[in-house]
Amino acid sequence: MNRISICFVLLAGSVIAGFCFSMLSWSSFPLSRVHLWGYLTAFDSNNMEQQILATLRAPRVYASMLIGANLAIAGVLMQGLTRNPLASPSVLGINAGAACGMALSSIGFLSLDSVPNVVVASAGGIASGVLVMLLGGFFSPRPHPLKLVLAGIAVNALLIGMTRASVILADDMAYSVIYWLSGSVSNIEWQQWHQLWPVSLVGIAISIAIARHLNLIALGDDVAIGLGLNVAFTRLCACVAIVLLTGVSVSVAGPIGFVGLIVPHVMRQLVGNNALLLIPASGLGGALLMVWADGLSRGIAFPAETAVGVITALIGTPCFILLAVRSRL
Repeated sequence: MNRISICFVLLAGSVIAGFCFSMLSWSSFPLSRVHLWGYLTAFDSNNMEQQILATLRAPRVYASMLIGANLAIAGVLMQGLTRNPLASPSVLGINAGAACGMALSSIGFLSLDSVPNVVVASAGGIASGVLVMLLGGFFSPRPHPLKLVLAGIAVNALLIGMTRASVILADDMAYSVIYWLSGSVSNIEWQQWHQLWPVSLVGIAISIAIARHLNLIALGDDVAIGLGLNVAFTRLCACVAIVLLTGVSVSVAGPIGFVGLIVPHVMRQLVGNNALLLIPASGLGGALLMVWADGLSRGIAFPAETAVGVITALIGTPCFILLAVRSRL
């Protein structure tokens, strides 16, 4: 078994361990491995412990893993798109756009009471992503990655300012908006899960389909075009996948930082730059980070809960600093 195979086995094993940890840890009602095994193999609706696992724990744990995978894969695409190892989905302003849409809807500025939150947030993320692509010259014959990044920074700053203003005007809704903005999976139910997985599946499928093309883009646009690649179409597909993966994740859990930035960078050190390996490895790594962060978010201030976005920031910041120093970025 080679090094890359060992990495994938260890990642998968760690995700499974994190799943068990997050399903059973820090519950006001005692839960054990026996209850988890019963839930997974022979669910009994009359068993209180299995009911807790099925209704309270399972949807948030499943969603945590999928959201982590989504954000990490979107980070791989963003870094490949800009050829910048420090890029993340927030460069396109998708996080800020989704957050701004939710905040404006919450305070009643947008009359969207009958529209599901997932639609509002996704629409905000898509609108901001399209705006960044237009301002960044994405649709020009030879788009420059730096111009796209600069446009993203500008739009991101504008949307963050609008979101902060909406929080000030929110009055009684301010606390719930601020908590959502910190990134949380505590209120996820099966309804949100069923909204999350179909869009995620489409985004992940697109990502895998263009993996080989990303390898060619990494060689430079001129080389990729010389090899017969339609670079503009590949970039468009990557942006669509980024918008889908990030938009739906933010709509369910709020903006969660560092997953799309730190996980692809770590996985690149383990499996290399080949997108065919990097995308699935980052998906596993993102799921691993989020599922463990979810478990820890319940334990730090038990019985109260800390937003999972705070945990990912606490984990991601020192890891990123260490990696930046070691690789002399």
